[in-house]
Amino acid sequence: MAQEQKRRLNMIDFVLIIAIIAALAAIIFRVILQPGAQDAVRIRYVLEISQIQTEFCSKVAPEDLVFYEDGAGDIGTVTATSTAPAYFKGTDREGNPVYTEMEDYSILYVTIEADALQSSAGYDVGGCTIHGGDTLTVQFPGLYCEAQCISINVLE
Repeated sequence: MAQEQKRRLNMIDFVLIIAIIAALAAIIFRVILQPGAQDAVRIRYVLEISQIQTEFCSKVAPEDLVFYEDGAGDIGTVTATSTAPAYFKGTDREGNPVYTEMEDYSILYVTIEADALQSSAGYDVGGCTIHGGDTLTVQFPGLYCEAQCISINVLE
C-alpha cells in the first residue's frame, strides 16, 4: 500500500517564501514606483535673517550644520556669513519712503551648501523643499529663527 504523505510547510519553506515575496516587492518598488531615480546635485543657497539683534549674528559660523524646524535632518552646512545694517521703512507726511537705521539690529546672510534632489517644487534637501522666496524655520547650533531663501545656485 502506498501511503500518501501530507506535505506541511516547515520553517525553511516559510522563510524562503517570505524572502521571495520581499525580493519581488523591492523590484516592483524600484522599477514601477521610482523609475529613473535622480542623481543628487550640489546646491548653494543663501538665507536672509532680517532684523536680528546684532549680538546673535555671531551664533552662526562656517561649518555649522543647519537643521529644518523639527531638527530631524540637516539641510546643509554653513559656508559663509555676512551682515548688513537693518533699516525700518516708513513714510514721511507726503508719503515718500523714509529709511531709518535700527540700532543694535542687523540683517544676517547665511550661505549654505547641500546635496539636493531637484523636483518640480524646488530642491529637496533632507526632507525639506527649498525654493527661492520661501520662508523657512531653521536651527543652527546656537540659534533658532525664521529665514527667507533669497537665492539658489547649482554648483558644477
